[in-house]
Amino acid sequence: MMDEMTALLGAIGTAVFLIFVVMAMQFESPKFSLMVMFTIPFSLIGAFGLLFIARCKINMVSMLGFLMMIGTVVNNGILYVDTVNQLRGELGLQKALVEGGAIRMRPIMMTTLTTVLSMIPLAVGYGKSGATLQGLALVNVGGLIASTVLALILLPTLYGMVDKTGKKHFDVENFED
Repeated sequence: MMDEMTALLGAIGTAVFLIFVVMAMQFESPKFSLMVMFTIPFSLIGAFGLLFIARCKINMVSMLGFLMMIGTVVNNGILYVDTVNQLRGELGLQKALVEGGAIRMRPIMMTTLTTVLSMIPLAVGYGKSGATLQGLALVNVGGLIASTVLALILLPTLYGMVDKTGKKHFDVENFED
């Protein structure tokens, strides 16, 4: 059992690394990838919280839920960051952050709600396989809810902070000898 858990933790680590690499290539910048990866700790808060509330133990099935959840939660961050990056060419930073949230709020909420609602029967243990897959569903429901709420609030703040930090160091007009 310990060997399987160790192998699954290795798979989760590999998945996080591969997601980061693919996003870094797509965004052509590791800083945007790191912003999107910042949504993963948000999801862990909700996943562990819901497992604790439901008094469900961490087992192989819930670990598979973590692997599945990591791939799902980064989608919200990708949608938001990509939209803001596209809008920055037309608008300033502040307007791009607000407009990006307004444009992507509905798709993010719809994808999260459909996934959460479809997992609720398993999360409450309904059906023959409900008790077996309850940990997987609880991890995904808790992780998606927490990640969505926190990402919509904190990603714009993080984006603004990272953008301002980069400007201070690389602004040519304020460069002094």
